[in-house]
Amino acid sequence: MAPPMGAQRPDTVRAVQPQCDLPALLEVTGARPRGNRHDCPKCGGRRTVAHTDELFFCHKCQWRGNAVTLAKELGVYRRLPSAEYRELCQNRERADRVARELYERIKARRFELLNDLETLNRLELRAHEAGPEHAATWHALALVYRARPGVLAELVVLENSRAADLVPFLSAGPEERRRATDGAILRGGLYDQADSFVDLSCIQY
Repeated sequence: MAPPMGAQRPDTVRAVQPQCDLPALLEVTGARPRGNRHDCPKCGGRRTVAHTDELFFCHKCQWRGNAVTLAKELGVYRRLPSAEYRELCQNRERADRVARELYERIKARRFELLNDLETLNRLELRAHEAGPEHAATWHALALVYRARPGVLAELVVLENSRAADLVPFLSAGPEERRRATDGAILRGGLYDQADSFVDLSCIQY
């Protein structure tokens, strides 16, 4: 019996999916990745483009869309055979799981570092309030100026490094991480995912 009009055989069903995942498509447009966000290629906003696996939105100029519309705009949209689509979904699920785990690790460590930075800033303020004659002032300031560069350097590493570099960095022990951040301090910064130099002296939190 002939299939109903408009129906397709199971082995020829094609799923509507872009060829690339959304973060990769955003980068093709010139949207520079910064941690879990991207710069906006439309308005030039820094870290203003937020996205899920399928949708994106710029909080500055309201540029928005999804993976399919963006793939069509870039000319890389195509229909996939059902078997290839299923494999793509499985691979995406695995990649999403790994990405979520990495994101949670980065977020937890970033909160720790921001708390450390806040503590150091409070200690510096109290030391200045106590004045140079107080017995603990210089010891407190020495502690702040010794510890704060490493905290700032690690924050920059977490927010600007490639995922492939962050996995071993976060899996390393405190001493190995310290050596990595010391290297960034000695160089005055590091290169981000777009191979642009991030100057530590320009970072503010």
